[in-house]
Amino acid sequence: MTANAIQAMNCEQLLDLRPLTPGFGAEVLGLDLRDAPSPATLDALKQALDTHSLLVLRAQHISETQHVELSRGFGDLMIHVLKQFLTASHPEIYVLSNVAENGKPIGNHKEGWNWHSDLSYMAEPSMGSLLHAIEVPPEGADTLFASMHAAYEGLPVDMQERIRPLKAVHSYAGYYGKAFADRAPLSEEQKARTPDVIQPVVRTHPSTGRLSLYVGQDIVKEIQGLEPEEGAQLLADLNAHAIRDEFVYRHQWQAHDLVIWDNRCTMHCATPYDDNAYRRVMHRTTVKGDRPF
Repeated sequence: MTANAIQAMNCEQLLDLRPLTPGFGAEVLGLDLRDAPSPATLDALKQALDTHSLLVLRAQHISETQHVELSRGFGDLMIHVLKQFLTASHPEIYVLSNVAENGKPIGNHKEGWNWHSDLSYMAEPSMGSLLHAIEVPPEGADTLFASMHAAYEGLPVDMQERIRPLKAVHSYAGYYGKAFADRAPLSEEQKARTPDVIQPVVRTHPSTGRLSLYVGQDIVKEIQGLEPEEGAQLLADLNAHAIRDEFVYRHQWQAHDLVIWDNRCTMHCATPYDDNAYRRVMHRTTVKGDRPF
């Protein structure tokens, strides 16, 4: 038995896990994070994330401080470039919301309504994200998650060999211009903080060694070394393949859900809801990762 298999077995013994799909995601049962998890429990959560890529914890009535402290247990935290959507008391928390107070939005609305991996446009993108549901609509606003491990492993061998050496340009400025064309453009400071970066199309998980696709919609500007039309077609094909039903889990939010996912081997996408009738307030922390390889 390998070391990873032994660790996974130990993790399964410490946590009560229920699979969400046959090969991707798990719900953690019976854990109340208002009490800071012990080092052993935190290690088990990290191992479960390595194994399952996505963890769901229902009914987590945690404060902003508890959210941030739990997140720090997974690593250093990243501060989002859109500072206007950070909470005043905890700038580590990025707010996703359609709510306005005193005439100003408290969070970024319609963020992530395309398939992406958080902060893939950074040279050292996010390892993981922890999203806490404060207010959720009674219908709609689900989040879809795709296993990029399963997507890569589901490709024909010849396609795997073709894309293994390829690299792609990830561009936040390009994404922002498409997603938020009706807003003020990025400031020069924001552009300076988010230059285009080059990432592998296939990346290796640093903990497990497992390979995964690393692409996305809108955020990927081009694939290096290919003619524009060929690169655009390949990217479209890979994105379409990655979000096939057999690779996707749909999360239907309940208030106080906490969902933790591994950005190194998943993509996710928000879905629409009636934002005129319903309020939605979500708090996200983002854990720093390493340079993809």
